[in-house]
Amino acid sequence: MTRIHNLLIPAIIILLLCCPAAYAGEDDDSDLSMRVPDVRLVNVEPGSINFAPDMTDMINGWTKTEEITAVVSANTNWVLTIKGSEEYWEGPWQKPVSDIYWNLAGGEYQPLTTQSTEVASGGKCNGSGYPIHMKVELDLSQDAPGEYYYYVIIFELTSP
Repeated sequence: MTRIHNLLIPAIIILLLCCPAAYAGEDDDSDLSMRVPDVRLVNVEPGSINFAPDMTDMINGWTKTEEITAVVSANTNWVLTIKGSEEYWEGPWQKPVSDIYWNLAGGEYQPLTTQSTEVASGGKCNGSGYPIHMKVELDLSQDAPGEYYYYVIIFELTSP
C-alpha cells in the first residue's frame, strides 16, 4: 500500500504540472463590476458680463439686456438654480442684489435674491444650453457716475 501511495502522489503532481486545466476542472472566468457615479456639470458662458449703461439707459432706469448661457451635462436628473452671493453689490453705495433681474429666455423677469431659485430642471443630457437674460435696474439718485459696481452670481446644479 505504501508503494502505491509513493507512485500515486508523484503521478498526480506531474499531471498537475503538465496539464493545469486538469486542476481547474473547467474554464475559469472573472466577474467585473463598476459603479458609475452621478455626474452633474454646469458651465456658464460667458464667465462675466460688463454692463455699460449709457445716458438713455440711466433715464429709462434699466441696462440693456445681456445673455449668458448655462450649459448642462448630466447622466442623471438635475435642477439648475441661481442665487446672489451677497445682499449688496460691492461699490460706492449698497446697491441691492434685487436690482439684478433675470429670466430664462422668454419667461418673466424676476429679481435676483440670495436664496436659490430654480432656473430649469431635466434628466440625462450632454451640453444642453439654457439662455438666461439679465438686466440691471438703475437709480439716478444712487448710482454714482464713473463708479464701478461688482457682483457675483452663483449657479448650482443639484439633484432634485
